[in-house]
Amino acid sequence: MNRDEKRIVELQTVLEMSKLLNSSNDVSYILNSMMNTTLDFMDRADIGVIFLYDKKNDVLRLETAIGFGDLSICLKPGESITGIAFNRRKTLHLRNQNEMMEAMGTMDREKYSLLEKSINLPMETIQSSIACPLMHNDECIGVLVIDNYYGKDPLNEEDVYLIELISHHATIAIANAANYEKILENQKSLERYSLIVEEEKNKYEYSTFLHNKFTEMVLNGNSIREIVLEVSSILKKDVFVVDLLYAIPHHSTEYLTNYEQIKQSKSSFMPRLPQHQISIFYCESLAQWIYFNPIRVNREVLGWVGIVSDSSEFNELEKITIDKCSTIIALELLKNNELNSMEQSLKGDFLENLLADKSTEFMNKFAKKYNYNFNSRHQIIIMKTNYNKLEASLHSNFRYLYMEMNRLMMATFPSSITLRQRNYIITIFEHNKNINKLFLSELMKKVKESYLMILDYSKDDFDIEVAISEVADRNSNFREIHDNAMKIFNLDLKKNGRFNYYFYEDFEVKRFLLNNDPNELRIFVRKILGPLLDYKMSSRQELYSTLETYIKSGGNWTVAKDQLHVHGNTLTYRINRLKEILNLDLSDYNDRLKVQIALEIMELYPKKIN
Repeated sequence: MNRDEKRIVELQTVLEMSKLLNSSNDVSYILNSMMNTTLDFMDRADIGVIFLYDKKNDVLRLETAIGFGDLSICLKPGESITGIAFNRRKTLHLRNQNEMMEAMGTMDREKYSLLEKSINLPMETIQSSIACPLMHNDECIGVLVIDNYYGKDPLNEEDVYLIELISHHATIAIANAANYEKILENQKSLERYSLIVEEEKNKYEYSTFLHNKFTEMVLNGNSIREIVLEVSSILKKDVFVVDLLYAIPHHSTEYLTNYEQIKQSKSSFMPRLPQHQISIFYCESLAQWIYFNPIRVNREVLGWVGIVSDSSEFNELEKITIDKCSTIIALELLKNNELNSMEQSLKGDFLENLLADKSTEFMNKFAKKYNYNFNSRHQIIIMKTNYNKLEASLHSNFRYLYMEMNRLMMATFPSSITLRQRNYIITIFEHNKNINKLFLSELMKKVKESYLMILDYSKDDFDIEVAISEVADRNSNFREIHDNAMKIFNLDLKKNGRFNYYFYEDFEVKRFLLNNDPNELRIFVRKILGPLLDYKMSSRQELYSTLETYIKSGGNWTVAKDQLHVHGNTLTYRINRLKEILNLDLSDYNDRLKVQIALEIMELYPKKIN
């Protein structure tokens, strides 16, 4: 075959290859097809590889290799024959092994070793090589490399011509395929964007639907409880609301659990209630997941919506439902707070009129609204906090305390009226034959539990004193029993911890004493108990306790002994010692009465007298 005939065959081969290359948009298929055809046509070629340039990482990545084993390698621009051709942007024709080894010497040792293990014959048997850059719009997008071993004629200029011709068509095919891939990627991006737009549209429509639904419920006068029931029905999950005092005022439990189980699990989820973010955790006691969403107004948390689920996964529509539920409940709580503020004003006016013993149309309307019976007997519970009088109503913990007291008093006395007044919380309740000192003492235990719970929640410190008034008959002066109860707070009384309560009936004797000049009372105490108060011995305190116990027991030796937990001889010795110190006969009625009155005054003014 002469030169012209061979050139015709080469051109026909390139034309067939061009058709093949342009028949696909798959880059891997194009590269493999091109390399197989090239090696089949070029008798002298033994190895063929194609590297494509990774612009992002600035490396040449091996994409196709014929004559190699399994190989994955990257070369830097300027590294080895491939990298040199890439940098020079023109065909590199190495005609002998010396030129080959010189160019290969720029390769990293580790890569060289990897390459040597991958070819069929030793590297030293490669005698010539052609590296042709794949140029597109003055940019090199890769390199085509052909090598041959000894035993054949070296690659010559005709091979260079053919490789350059093939590389030109290959570059066009690769560029077209790359553009096609970009088009496909753009189409996929457009499809993804369309899906996102559609999803957002669905979210918006669903959100609008929920907003309209909940707004309609509120306008129709539906309560928070009914909103919770509706949300539970939508989600097909149990829903409950936790307030700031960890009570569960509203719930709907038809699917996975019940109210009692949730209530018993409070200790496990209380520490996990979030202040600002959503939280999801597995509740061991329920063996279910709980999703908590804060009920917020601005930065203030008013409570939490809890969702019980058998899965920790919640889809977007479920999250929207929970968020809308929290928002509408927050608005309802705000509305209720506003109504409570108005109600507080009305209750305050009612109390003022009641204290002034006025009978007006307002009083009659108010009494009818709150079931207050003017003909019944009433009592007052006055709770005093040590908050500043002017700032108490603004303090969140004081509001929580009022909410809890109002709930507790309404549960105990259904027709009671509880109101805030400066740093006081006042409850007026109807008295009946079942309400006695023991009953009210048990109620105070519940009040103390609520107070301690608020302390634990708020991490705040505030003290509480409670005064429980005498019973007001329907013709009694209401102001008198109110003022008498308030006087208790002016007494310098002994306190046991941060929560203390007092019954006015325990101060009836003291009431007469309070009408006297405190200085005269102090002089009387000093006259009767002065020798004991000034007693310098270490036994003064135990003698004073003995005197107090003995007098309060009515002079009963046995009762006093048991209460003091002392031996009979010890008690007898102390009583005789007291008689000597005080120069009084404790068995004498008049002397014992003087001591009793002095002790009552001591309880009123312990610091002033001591």
